[in-house]
Amino acid sequence: MPAPDRSAHVFCRRMFTAGIATALAGLLGACGVHPQPYSLAAPAQMAGNAEVQWCGTLKLPGKWLDSTPVGGLSDIGWDQDESLLYAVSDRGWLHRLRLAFRHGELIGAKALKTYTLRDETDISLRGALSDAEGMQLLNNNNGRRGDTRLAISFEQQPRVEQFLPSGLAVKEPISPNGARGAAPNHGMEALTLHPEYGLMAGLESTPEGMSEGTTRLFTIDDKYEWTYPLAGDHGSSLTAMEMLPNGDLLMLERAFSPPFPLVISLRRAHIGDPGTQVEVRTIARLSSGEGWSLDNFEGLTRLDDNRFLMISDDNFSSFQTTLLSCFAVIEPEAAHQADDS
Repeated sequence: MPAPDRSAHVFCRRMFTAGIATALAGLLGACGVHPQPYSLAAPAQMAGNAEVQWCGTLKLPGKWLDSTPVGGLSDIGWDQDESLLYAVSDRGWLHRLRLAFRHGELIGAKALKTYTLRDETDISLRGALSDAEGMQLLNNNNGRRGDTRLAISFEQQPRVEQFLPSGLAVKEPISPNGARGAAPNHGMEALTLHPEYGLMAGLESTPEGMSEGTTRLFTIDDKYEWTYPLAGDHGSSLTAMEMLPNGDLLMLERAFSPPFPLVISLRRAHIGDPGTQVEVRTIARLSSGEGWSLDNFEGLTRLDDNRFLMISDDNFSSFQTTLLSCFAVIEPEAAHQADDS
């Protein structure tokens, strides 16, 4: 990240010493609009799992420099062709960010522009219509610039729509049958693009008619479905999924059911023939009860090869934070070799 502005720090300190409350409040807002480095856990914990290696975490501010609110971020998408990160909120805001890396580690993020999601008549989505939860970028890694599309799933009025990077809808919405039986606010949280099956979605938690502790993965065209077994932590739910380099899926689950600790699980899933149960293995389990400084992670995207980003939804709460975290998934063979060396 750029070196801190020393004059700004001096000014902040003088204002604090003077005790001018109203000026201080405004100044603290101005001093807190830049992403800051953040540690999810102690170094020993971060290195405790050979299948996941961490490459930097940022705490995002509550608003950008132009006072645009930052919060409720439910999913992210990396545009390889444009070197841009898109982040969508459950209030229908679409943010564009430029990321900074040093030696492969995430060290900074800069907001470029924010749009509202809009229908084909250019009217901003409001209320239940704007509850965006999952996002998958299309044409984002084909070597051509300017043709990226954003497939976004919505929860309260279940549907999947495609948008331009400016937030304008470009196709009629699809309401897949796979979303049937989902409880309110427990619908299509996860969305990804499978090389064989096309756009796939996953329901957050067990829908009506399925066994407790399982949920449904399905293709948006309603051709195929799978049963997905959720992690065993109390209240665990599926919040995002992405493709791994070998064709498996990387699943992000969150378990939050007080008084139980917050648990974030990263899981490797192998889908077999349609109609079968998915084979799943947990590769990292992060628990607030074991010292991890977590938040409500529910967005996931693949950067390149085996590197990923995940983001947390702060629910616009002053008690929560928006965290953007980078990590790499190490193939089991490489992880075993590292353990043996």
